[in-house]
Amino acid sequence: MADESVYCPDCHRTTEVVLDHATGDTICTECALVLEAHYIDEGSEWRNFADDGGGEDRDPSRVGGPSDPFLSNTPLVTRIAYAGPQKTQGEGGHALPRMRVSAGAGGADHEQALVDAFHAIADMADRLGLVGTIRDRAKDVYKRLDEAKACPTRGKKRDVFYAACLYVACRNEGKPRTYKELATVTAAGASAKKEIGKMTTLIKKVLGEEAGQVMDIGVVRAADYMRRFCSRLGMGNQEMRAAQEAARRLENGLDVRRNPESIAAAISYMVVQRAGAGKTVRDVSMATGVAEATIKEAHKDLTPHAEMLFA
Repeated sequence: MADESVYCPDCHRTTEVVLDHATGDTICTECALVLEAHYIDEGSEWRNFADDGGGEDRDPSRVGGPSDPFLSNTPLVTRIAYAGPQKTQGEGGHALPRMRVSAGAGGADHEQALVDAFHAIADMADRLGLVGTIRDRAKDVYKRLDEAKACPTRGKKRDVFYAACLYVACRNEGKPRTYKELATVTAAGASAKKEIGKMTTLIKKVLGEEAGQVMDIGVVRAADYMRRFCSRLGMGNQEMRAAQEAARRLENGLDVRRNPESIAAAISYMVVQRAGAGKTVRDVSMATGVAEATIKEAHKDLTPHAEMLFA
C-alpha cells in the first residue's frame, strides 16, 4: 500500500512511494528506485540523566552505537601504542603513549576490515539506488566469503569484489542489475565489467562448495529489466505495460539466443519506435547500457515477431 506520492527522477513524474520500515528507505512503486535512503535515524540512542541530580538541563549522553547483525559487536577496548623515537616525547625523553580505541582485544583489525567492507558495500548500494534488503543480502554474501577466506585483503580488486557481492545479492532478490551498472560504482568504471563477472563466478564456486551444491543465484529474464529501462526512457504507463507484456510473450513463445538485457533493450527500442517518441538507438543505448550494435542485432531478430509481441 502506497504511503504518499513523490517525484521520481527515473520515472520523470510523480509516483506513489512506500516506506520500507525495516530499512528506512523510501521506494518508488513504479521502478523500485530508492528515492531516500536510511530515513530512519541509525545513530546511537540518547539518554538524559535527569534522575542523577542534574535536572532537566543535564546534557544527554550516548549509550552505544547501532548494532550490525553481520558484526560480532565485540566491546570496544583501548589499546596503548608507544610512538617511535621520531615521535613527540615527554619529559625525560620517554615516548608519549597514544590511545586508540578498537573493536575487541583480539581480531580487532579483522573486525575493522569487515566494517570498512560493509560501509563500502552500503555506499555502492546507495549510489545504485538499491533497497536495503539487497544491501543486507550483499553484506551476508561478503561475510560468508570472509569466513571461507575467499575475500581479497588488499589491492584494487576489493571494490570489484564488493560490486560482485551486490550483483549476486540483486540476483538473489529478483532485482538484477547488469555487470555494466555495477561497474559504474567501482574505481575502474566500465572497464571493470569483465572482472566483476570473474568475481561472480568465484563467489558462486566458493559458496556452492560451502553448501555442497551448485549455487543458484536466480534466473534473469528480460522482463526483470523492462520497468527500469522504460523508466529511464521516460515512457508512460501504457508503453511500459506494452513492453512488459512483449517481454512476457517472448519468454513464453520464442527462443531467442541473446542475453536478457539485450532483449530488454531491443523491446524498449521497438516500443519507443511504435509510440513515435523520437528516441534513437543511441538514446536507448545510453538508457540501458547496451551497445548500439547489440540493440540493432537483437532488434533485427525480434522484428519478424513484432505482431505477436505487440498484438
